[in-house]
Amino acid sequence: MFWIREHISKMPSFNTFEMHTVTIENNIETNPALCIETCKSLIEGICKTILTNKAVIHKEDVKFQELVRQTVDALITTSHCYRDKLCELARRIASVAQIIAEIRNNSGFASHSQDVKKIPVDSTLSLFIYKITDVIGGFILHYYITHNNPKKDNRIHYEDCNQFNEYFDEVNPFVIGLLPLSASEALYQQDYEAYREEYLYYLETKDEN
Repeated sequence: MFWIREHISKMPSFNTFEMHTVTIENNIETNPALCIETCKSLIEGICKTILTNKAVIHKEDVKFQELVRQTVDALITTSHCYRDKLCELARRIASVAQIIAEIRNNSGFASHSQDVKKIPVDSTLSLFIYKITDVIGGFILHYYITHNNPKKDNRIHYEDCNQFNEYFDEVNPFVIGLLPLSASEALYQQDYEAYREEYLYYLETKDEN
């Protein structure tokens, strides 16, 4: 999953999905049903994380197709010159995602404990869905990271702000006894809103300079 992995590496808060990519790749041939199920879970996780980051309300039991569509709609701004085309593509992507969900729901032991006589999915189908998942998830992550605006996002992740954290720690040395501690991490853990204000001010000042 080259595209998804590329963008996960750029935003550490998404690192938890690395295990999904490993599971998918390791089971294309050996357990196609598990591969397909994990593909669906990966897209769901990416979408729900982004919607939560952007403070967009979504139902936990939202249909898979609607979840993908809602995520892309939340990402593409009204000022984008090709917004209508991108939204149309997003609707079609959501339709593809829904088919993945339907296949997952009928794909053997990994999903819904099908009867032992049920014809299982094969590796050709799991490979195809693996490739589709990389395109869908990769596009969503690419657009989110490329156009990410922390000033508008509701949730800021400490691990995504390394440059600010290093700066803040340098100008605010924090030592207890002989033990140096991270002032930025302490602020994030103890007063998230204060951390957020400092981070956004840092971004504004950085842009001005």
